[in-house]
Amino acid sequence: MVREVSFRAVLVALALPSIACYLLLVRSTPHLAEEDDPWWAGWAQVQRSRREALRLACLQFHGARVKSFSKLLLFRKYLYNLLVDDRHRAIYCYVPKVACTNWKRLMMILSGRTNETNPLNISSHIPHEEGVLTRLSSARYKTSVLSYKLRTYTKFLFVRHPMERLVSAYRNKLASNSSSATDFRRRFGSTMLKVRRGVGAFHNVSKAGRGVTFAEFVYYLIERSYTGGQQSLNEHWAPYFDLCHPCTIRYDNIGKYETLEEDAEFILRKIGARPDLHFPPFVNSKTASLVPGYLATLTEDMSKKLYELYKPDFALFQYEP
Repeated sequence: MVREVSFRAVLVALALPSIACYLLLVRSTPHLAEEDDPWWAGWAQVQRSRREALRLACLQFHGARVKSFSKLLLFRKYLYNLLVDDRHRAIYCYVPKVACTNWKRLMMILSGRTNETNPLNISSHIPHEEGVLTRLSSARYKTSVLSYKLRTYTKFLFVRHPMERLVSAYRNKLASNSSSATDFRRRFGSTMLKVRRGVGAFHNVSKAGRGVTFAEFVYYLIERSYTGGQQSLNEHWAPYFDLCHPCTIRYDNIGKYETLEEDAEFILRKIGARPDLHFPPFVNSKTASLVPGYLATLTEDMSKKLYELYKPDFALFQYEP
């Protein structure tokens, strides 16, 4: 009897490594069967196409704006917009004005930073507070660990037409009556008016920064990018190129605002999110229809310079000017 029990114990001990390897394999490829599904295969093909277009477009851009991988590891401030979820081995580069509030809510749930199960039950200001989510720029990872995560975790970002995002940022942060807009007008509005109208006119302008037109906003962006570089622009209107470093970091999934719900659903399933966790219902923005009217207020010279500022974003993510 004792010999039989010992024999069984030996068998279990020998089997444990195999079981562990099997579980790791299943966990690392949770959707292998789903890729045979036409629904899944179609989305996977779209992602391959977007990644290839990104790769080819990156060949056009080089120099100071393209940070090397080693530079990103050394100067972690460049990784500020990258949020990490170690539970699902996922990294999300958030871009303001591209559904980032709801994605941050989802990241809170995925990474266990909240007990809420419905993302809409999380107040909209909470996901944006410092320390709520783990940023790669502030996480105390050793360089080797940071490099490992950037190379092996599932990485994704979401983008939209650059001009649509810019108009959305202007309307939301400078032209609306929200508390957020009041803060942004105070921080940036007065400076924008000063840059465009001159110091003399600035003395007659309220410090609250009210009355910035879209043309004055664009003029400020152009001047600021020339004097301080694109990295000096606030994240709400900085190019994707400078926020997420898509020519250095190899993103596995590129989501688009135009196919937001579909892309979000696939990504959640891809990283192994629980089955009942979905992206909140999406109400399509009317901003796209307003873009031509705002762009019509710019001079031809300003339009050309604005396009040059966001040229990489147009090329990398297949958007027409």
